[in-house]
Amino acid sequence: MICVGTGERKGGIMSVTRVWIGSILLVVGGLFLLEAVDVIDAGEIISNWWPLALVGAGSLELLMGRPRHWVGPSVLMAIGGLILLRTTETITDFGPAVWAVIFIIVGLAVLTRSFVRKGTTFDVDKVGSFVMFGGRELASHSQQFAGGTVGSVFGGTELDLRDAALAPGASLEVFTAFGGTEISVPHGWRVEMQGLPLFGGFENATAKETDLDPEAPVLTVQGTALFGGIEVKH
Repeated sequence: MICVGTGERKGGIMSVTRVWIGSILLVVGGLFLLEAVDVIDAGEIISNWWPLALVGAGSLELLMGRPRHWVGPSVLMAIGGLILLRTTETITDFGPAVWAVIFIIVGLAVLTRSFVRKGTTFDVDKVGSFVMFGGRELASHSQQFAGGTVGSVFGGTELDLRDAALAPGASLEVFTAFGGTEISVPHGWRVEMQGLPLFGGFENATAKETDLDPEAPVLTVQGTALFGGIEVKH
Protein backbone atom coordinates (compact mmCIF):
# COMPACT_ATOMS: atom_id res chain seq x y z
CA MET A 1 0.00 0.00 0.00
CA ILE A 2 1.35 3.41 -0.92
CA CYS A 3 -0.10 6.50 0.75
CA VAL A 4 0.57 10.18 0.79
CA GLY A 5 -0.51 12.01 3.94
CA THR A 6 -2.85 14.86 4.70
CA GLY A 7 -2.16 18.49 4.04
CA GLU A 8 -2.51 20.66 0.96
CA ARG A 9 -0.56 19.40 -2.01
CA LYS A 10 1.00 21.85 -4.47
CA GLY A 11 0.30 21.16 -8.11
CA GLY A 12 -2.80 19.16 -7.25
CA ILE A 13 -3.67 15.56 -7.94
CA MET A 14 -6.50 16.63 -10.18
CA SER A 15 -4.29 18.70 -12.50
CA VAL A 16 -2.25 15.56 -13.21
CA THR A 17 -5.28 13.38 -13.78
CA ARG A 18 -6.96 15.90 -16.10
CA VAL A 19 -3.84 15.99 -18.29
CA TRP A 20 -3.63 12.20 -18.20
CA ILE A 21 -7.25 11.45 -19.06
CA GLY A 22 -7.52 14.27 -21.59
CA SER A 23 -4.38 13.10 -23.41
CA ILE A 24 -5.57 9.50 -23.52
CA LEU A 25 -8.93 10.52 -24.99
CA LEU A 26 -7.24 12.70 -27.61
CA VAL A 27 -4.87 9.91 -28.65
CA VAL A 28 -7.62 7.27 -28.82
CA GLY A 29 -9.85 9.60 -30.79
CA GLY A 30 -7.04 10.33 -33.22
CA LEU A 31 -6.34 6.62 -33.73
CA PHE A 32 -9.97 5.85 -34.53
CA LEU A 33 -10.07 8.81 -36.89
CA LEU A 34 -7.06 7.45 -38.78
CA GLU A 35 -8.72 4.03 -38.90
CA ALA A 36 -11.85 5.61 -40.37
CA VAL A 37 -9.80 6.81 -43.35
CA ASP A 38 -8.05 3.42 -43.70
CA VAL A 39 -4.63 4.60 -42.54
CA ILE A 40 -4.10 2.30 -39.55
CA ASP A 41 -5.71 -0.50 -37.55
CA ALA A 42 -6.59 1.32 -34.32
CA GLY A 43 -7.67 -1.85 -32.50
CA GLU A 44 -4.34 -3.57 -33.01
CA ILE A 45 -2.35 -0.51 -31.97
CA ILE A 46 -4.41 -0.01 -28.80
CA SER A 47 -4.20 -3.68 -27.82
CA ASN A 48 -0.39 -3.56 -28.10
CA TRP A 49 0.36 -0.16 -26.67
CA TRP A 50 -2.35 0.61 -24.06
CA PRO A 51 0.09 0.07 -21.13
CA LEU A 52 1.74 3.33 -22.19
CA ALA A 53 -1.21 5.01 -20.44
CA LEU A 54 0.09 3.68 -17.11
CA VAL A 55 3.65 4.71 -17.91
CA GLY A 56 2.43 8.16 -18.91
CA ALA A 57 0.39 8.57 -15.73
CA GLY A 58 3.38 7.69 -13.59
CA SER A 59 5.63 10.03 -15.56
CA LEU A 60 3.21 12.95 -15.17
CA GLU A 61 2.95 12.35 -11.44
CA LEU A 62 6.75 12.37 -11.13
CA LEU A 63 7.07 15.57 -13.14
CA MET A 64 4.21 17.46 -11.49
CA GLY A 65 4.20 16.02 -7.97
CA ARG A 66 6.51 16.45 -5.01
CA PRO A 67 9.91 14.66 -5.28
CA ARG A 68 9.56 12.71 -2.02
CA HIS A 69 6.38 11.05 -3.32
CA TRP A 70 8.15 9.17 -6.09
CA VAL A 71 7.37 5.61 -5.00
CA GLY A 72 3.77 5.38 -6.25
CA PRO A 73 4.45 6.86 -9.70
CA SER A 74 7.56 4.70 -10.09
CA VAL A 75 5.57 1.55 -9.30
CA LEU A 76 2.87 2.55 -11.78
CA MET A 77 5.50 3.09 -14.48
CA ALA A 78 7.10 -0.27 -13.68
CA ILE A 79 3.79 -2.10 -13.96
CA GLY A 80 2.93 -0.34 -17.21
CA GLY A 81 6.35 -1.13 -18.64
CA LEU A 82 6.09 -4.78 -17.63
CA ILE A 83 2.68 -5.20 -19.27
CA LEU A 84 3.96 -3.37 -22.35
CA LEU A 85 6.79 -5.87 -22.72
CA ARG A 86 4.17 -8.62 -22.73
CA THR A 87 1.65 -7.00 -25.11
CA THR A 88 4.40 -6.22 -27.63
CA GLU A 89 5.75 -9.78 -27.22
CA THR A 90 9.17 -8.53 -26.17
CA ILE A 91 9.07 -11.14 -23.41
CA THR A 92 7.17 -14.43 -23.53
CA ASP A 93 7.75 -15.82 -20.03
CA PHE A 94 5.76 -13.45 -17.85
CA GLY A 95 6.23 -15.25 -14.53
CA PRO A 96 9.77 -14.19 -13.53
CA ALA A 97 9.09 -10.58 -14.52
CA VAL A 98 5.97 -10.45 -12.32
CA TRP A 99 7.88 -11.72 -9.30
CA ALA A 100 10.62 -9.20 -9.99
CA VAL A 101 8.13 -6.33 -9.94
CA ILE A 102 6.49 -7.63 -6.73
CA PHE A 103 9.85 -7.72 -4.94
CA ILE A 104 10.71 -4.23 -6.21
CA ILE A 105 7.38 -2.84 -4.99
CA VAL A 106 7.74 -4.37 -1.54
CA GLY A 107 11.36 -3.27 -1.30
CA LEU A 108 10.55 0.33 -2.21
CA ALA A 109 7.66 0.40 0.24
CA VAL A 110 9.87 -0.84 3.08
CA LEU A 111 12.75 1.53 2.29
CA THR A 112 10.49 4.57 2.10
CA ARG A 113 8.17 3.51 4.95
CA SER A 114 5.18 3.85 2.65
CA PHE A 115 2.96 1.53 4.67
CA VAL A 116 0.89 4.14 6.53
CA ARG A 117 -1.54 3.20 9.27
CA LYS A 118 -5.23 3.74 8.77
CA GLY A 119 -7.38 5.97 10.91
CA THR A 120 -5.59 9.31 10.42
CA THR A 121 -7.33 12.30 12.05
CA PHE A 122 -6.40 15.83 11.07
CA ASP A 123 -7.38 19.39 12.00
CA VAL A 124 -5.97 21.29 9.03
CA ASP A 125 -8.47 23.13 6.87
CA LYS A 126 -7.51 21.28 3.68
CA VAL A 127 -6.85 17.62 2.98
CA GLY A 128 -4.34 16.28 0.46
CA SER A 129 -4.32 12.50 0.23
CA PHE A 130 -3.24 9.93 -2.34
CA VAL A 131 -3.37 6.17 -1.96
CA MET A 132 -2.28 3.41 -4.33
CA PHE A 133 -2.69 -0.37 -3.97
CA GLY A 134 -4.35 -0.11 -0.58
CA GLY A 135 -6.90 1.65 1.58
CA ARG A 136 -7.00 4.62 3.88
CA GLU A 137 -9.38 6.09 6.47
CA LEU A 138 -9.30 9.83 7.18
CA ALA A 139 -11.33 11.96 9.59
CA SER A 140 -11.37 15.75 9.93
CA HIS A 141 -12.24 17.81 13.01
CA SER A 142 -11.57 21.13 11.28
CA GLN A 143 -14.15 23.84 11.98
CA GLN A 144 -13.19 25.68 8.79
CA PHE A 145 -12.89 22.77 6.38
CA ALA A 146 -12.18 24.22 2.93
CA GLY A 147 -11.83 21.00 0.89
CA GLY A 148 -8.69 19.77 -0.85
CA THR A 149 -7.82 16.75 -2.97
CA VAL A 150 -8.31 12.99 -2.49
CA GLY A 151 -6.93 10.43 -4.95
CA SER A 152 -7.22 6.64 -5.00
CA VAL A 153 -5.68 4.34 -7.61
CA PHE A 154 -6.24 0.58 -7.31
CA GLY A 155 -7.45 1.23 -3.78
CA GLY A 156 -9.95 3.12 -1.67
CA THR A 157 -10.30 6.09 0.67
CA GLU A 158 -12.88 6.76 3.38
CA LEU A 159 -13.12 10.42 4.39
CA ASP A 160 -15.19 11.18 7.52
CA LEU A 161 -16.29 14.83 7.79
CA ARG A 162 -19.11 14.33 10.29
CA ASP A 163 -17.24 16.22 13.01
CA ALA A 164 -16.13 19.04 10.72
CA ALA A 165 -17.68 22.41 9.86
CA LEU A 166 -17.48 23.98 6.42
CA ALA A 167 -15.75 27.16 5.37
CA PRO A 168 -17.50 29.27 2.69
CA GLY A 169 -16.83 27.98 -0.81
CA ALA A 170 -15.54 24.57 0.34
CA SER A 171 -14.60 22.36 -2.62
CA LEU A 172 -13.27 18.81 -2.60
CA GLU A 173 -11.61 17.33 -5.69
CA VAL A 174 -11.74 13.54 -5.86
CA PHE A 175 -10.06 11.18 -8.31
CA THR A 176 -10.72 7.44 -8.26
CA ALA A 177 -9.32 4.87 -10.69
CA PHE A 178 -10.06 1.16 -10.26
CA GLY A 179 -11.24 1.74 -6.72
CA GLY A 180 -13.63 3.82 -4.64
CA THR A 181 -13.92 6.89 -2.45
CA GLU A 182 -16.52 7.19 0.32
CA ILE A 183 -17.22 10.56 1.95
CA SER A 184 -19.35 10.87 5.11
CA VAL A 185 -20.87 14.27 5.90
CA PRO A 186 -23.15 15.47 8.73
CA HIS A 187 -26.85 16.13 8.30
CA GLY A 188 -27.55 19.71 7.31
CA TRP A 189 -24.87 20.04 4.64
CA ARG A 190 -25.81 20.60 1.02
CA VAL A 191 -23.59 18.52 -1.26
CA GLU A 192 -23.26 19.40 -4.92
CA MET A 193 -21.55 16.76 -7.08
CA GLN A 194 -20.11 17.41 -10.51
CA GLY A 195 -17.44 15.87 -12.70
CA LEU A 196 -16.71 12.97 -15.02
CA PRO A 197 -17.78 9.37 -14.33
CA LEU A 198 -15.79 7.52 -17.02
CA PHE A 199 -16.79 3.86 -16.80
CA GLY A 200 -17.56 4.63 -13.17
CA GLY A 201 -20.27 6.22 -11.08
CA PHE A 202 -21.26 8.95 -8.62
CA GLU A 203 -23.78 8.55 -5.80
CA ASN A 204 -24.98 11.38 -3.58
CA ALA A 205 -27.13 9.80 -0.89
CA THR A 206 -27.51 13.17 0.87
CA ALA A 207 -29.59 14.48 -2.04
CA LYS A 208 -32.58 12.69 -0.48
CA GLU A 209 -32.82 15.41 2.19
CA THR A 210 -35.66 17.74 1.29
CA ASP A 211 -35.83 19.92 4.41
CA LEU A 212 -32.44 21.63 4.17
CA ASP A 213 -32.10 25.22 5.32
CA PRO A 214 -31.71 27.56 2.31
CA GLU A 215 -28.61 28.91 4.09
CA ALA A 216 -27.14 25.44 4.67
CA PRO A 217 -23.35 25.17 4.20
CA VAL A 218 -22.40 23.84 0.76
CA LEU A 219 -19.68 21.33 -0.09
CA THR A 220 -18.87 21.02 -3.79
CA VAL A 221 -17.44 17.63 -4.80
CA GLN A 222 -15.68 17.69 -8.16
CA GLY A 223 -14.98 14.11 -9.09
CA THR A 224 -13.39 11.92 -11.71
CA ALA A 225 -14.24 8.22 -11.50
CA LEU A 226 -12.37 5.94 -13.89
CA PHE A 227 -13.58 2.34 -13.50
CA GLY A 228 -14.49 3.24 -9.94
CA GLY A 229 -17.03 5.01 -7.77
CA ILE A 230 -17.45 8.08 -5.57
CA GLU A 231 -20.13 8.07 -2.86
CA VAL A 232 -21.25 10.81 -0.47
CA LYS A 233 -23.45 9.78 2.45
CA HIS A 234 -24.38 10.58 6.06
